[in-house]
Amino acid sequence: MGRDLFNFLLLSSLLGLWVFPAKGQLCPTPLHSATMTTGIWASEISWVVLTLDGEIAAGPFGSYEDMTTYNQDLCLGPGCYQMLMLDSYGDGWQGASLSVFDEVGNLIDSFSMESALAESVVNFGIEGRCGCTDPNAAGYDSDAIWEDGSCLLCAPDEMAANVVLTTGDFAEELQVLLVDFQDSLIASGTDWWGSAPWADNTIYTHSGCFPNECLQAQLYDSYGDGWQGGSLEIQSWSSENEWSTLVTGTVPPGQSESSFSVPLVADCAWPGCTSEESFNFNPNATSDDGSCVRMKDNVSLYASWSNPALPTNGFAGSYSDVEGLAVEGREYAIVGSTMGTHIVDVTDSISAVEIHFLAGAAGGGYITHRDYHIHGTVLYAVCDQGASTLQIWDLAPLPAAPTLLYDDDEFVSRAHNVFVDDETHKLYLASSNGFGWSPPLLALDVSNPAEPEFLADLSPWIGGCHDLFALNDTVWVNGNGGVWVLDMNPEPHLIGLLNDYPFQGLNHSGWWVPERDVYVFADETNGSPLKVVDCSDMDDLQVISLLSSETAEDAIPHNLMIRDDLVFVSYYHDGLQVFDIQDISNPSKVAWYDTFEPDHHIGYAGAWGVHSALPSGRVLISDVQSGLFVVNPTPVTLDLCPGETWTSGNLTITEPGRWVGQETDPWFGESILWAEAVPGECPTCNGDFDNNASIGVGDLQFLLAQFGCDTICSADMNGDGAVEVDDLLMLLINFGSSCPMPN
Repeated sequence: MGRDLFNFLLLSSLLGLWVFPAKGQLCPTPLHSATMTTGIWASEISWVVLTLDGEIAAGPFGSYEDMTTYNQDLCLGPGCYQMLMLDSYGDGWQGASLSVFDEVGNLIDSFSMESALAESVVNFGIEGRCGCTDPNAAGYDSDAIWEDGSCLLCAPDEMAANVVLTTGDFAEELQVLLVDFQDSLIASGTDWWGSAPWADNTIYTHSGCFPNECLQAQLYDSYGDGWQGGSLEIQSWSSENEWSTLVTGTVPPGQSESSFSVPLVADCAWPGCTSEESFNFNPNATSDDGSCVRMKDNVSLYASWSNPALPTNGFAGSYSDVEGLAVEGREYAIVGSTMGTHIVDVTDSISAVEIHFLAGAAGGGYITHRDYHIHGTVLYAVCDQGASTLQIWDLAPLPAAPTLLYDDDEFVSRAHNVFVDDETHKLYLASSNGFGWSPPLLALDVSNPAEPEFLADLSPWIGGCHDLFALNDTVWVNGNGGVWVLDMNPEPHLIGLLNDYPFQGLNHSGWWVPERDVYVFADETNGSPLKVVDCSDMDDLQVISLLSSETAEDAIPHNLMIRDDLVFVSYYHDGLQVFDIQDISNPSKVAWYDTFEPDHHIGYAGAWGVHSALPSGRVLISDVQSGLFVVNPTPVTLDLCPGETWTSGNLTITEPGRWVGQETDPWFGESILWAEAVPGECPTCNGDFDNNASIGVGDLQFLLAQFGCDTICSADMNGDGAVEVDDLLMLLINFGSSCPMPN
């Protein structure tokens, strides 16, 4: 529509200059009608019917009151028209709707303008459908009677394409470019939809002819926090499928740009990353360009889950802690978000399915931290923002709805972390806040989870508490000044202290393995590795080794769990990191899975929580921006027979056990070689009577001692029931050989 016409119509709307057909005037065609049902701010809206060349066919109509229905006669001949909807304030029609009916009351079309716009134009037909009527053109509509100018007839060296931009929040930050292989500009979003800013939560389309080449869509976000629900879709035309998706893309959360190829020609040769193990794997790339960015080593993705409708917080994400449990043979993840607690069934690899949502007492974009602990099937949940509560749920009914046992701010309204001593049924709340008090560590008796009872305020014994680990009344307290160890029996008293150690920072979390006298803890500080502590002597706690992702000097570890001498760490920007501590003085990194693609370590982004205690062995990771990942650590597994060796990379494995080395990966160079060797079902070593894995003098002496035996002969090698010359010859043939050997 011409700007002059729009300004005239908008001025008419503001001044109330409405045009109506003269009463009694005859209509040369069957009289149609329109019904307007208004919402709020109805005085701002108006509409007009235009011909395809922009001439006024009816209207403009307006001067409406809120929440009212109006009827209007329309004198429109057969053909294609444009419905022009206007809003003088520019925030859409606020619930108003307009319907057009034929002369006998049949609905022709309905219109509304829900997006925050000042104007919107939609084609509609009278006595037939509007559309492309040329069967040789892209966009051909076999049901269309009236041509509306939407046909696309492209030159032989061009291809018809439809570009669809769907904006989310903060659409003013978006930019779209379409370039060729030489990075020369073909077109931009401003060419198609006018100068930004574009409106939030709005769909923009452009149909046009593009060169038959391999193009690339380049997407940008000026703020650097992703497209906030927006996406760009390129559609191609075929007479069989009409308009269908060719490619689609977005700028992921926490990023400022991304790109994807737009193959507008068959056999499009496009360079890119061709490794599926990479963040930037490009399924359209036909030749690898060396740009692959590795996303994992010795870990495979089992399933994932997220909810894009959740509000984002100050960390540009929606998720916090994760816990897990198994009930009646099925496994579940408990995921914290800005709104509450999500229970996700992760049993099946095809998809992770949310089966229940437990609303938090507080919820919204200001929530950054929820924390959980599960004792048996009882879930303990806290939040560290807003007017929150301590929530306790029984998950035993899963997959049916959980049972709420307790939801109250009786003891605390907020807490940073929660942990339950599985042996003594004591609940510990770290950095808690109640009405008029804020103890660094509070202990409750939850023998009856529905009725928690106060036990102790532990502030006299510690210097603060960020997180903790508790088992059988031994409590490891992680605070800014170090590690405190308390014995709660019979009364709280300090039994250990570590407040001077290498790379000391803001001590955040830890995990104790009493059977091995080892404690591992993490300082939530840029560049501070995890510490492995020998705690065989509580009076002399010693850091004996360090664990690090080794990705960057400013990497930050967060939470951890230990299972089977493996330390699983949610390492923020570096995702899941897995370390082997069989030898606590010489630990090794064995696996990792990066949940957060941007290569930087600024702020709190990426992997927040980790849970490694599911019966299946699968590991849960919660990523602040991307939600839940369910992964499988995947070492090389070997069945090893006595005397066998297995060699790969720099490893030569000679006996069962866990082995770690290095090998060369064809895509990424050096890679971690992690192997688990177990005793295999090996062939018997016929003739090794002394069981020393070889055929030697001792075996010969054993056979000669039984020579001539003809009843229950253990030295019978050929199975004929006797020890004779044939058995002696068989042994001599293999004399000096190592086991195993075929029978």
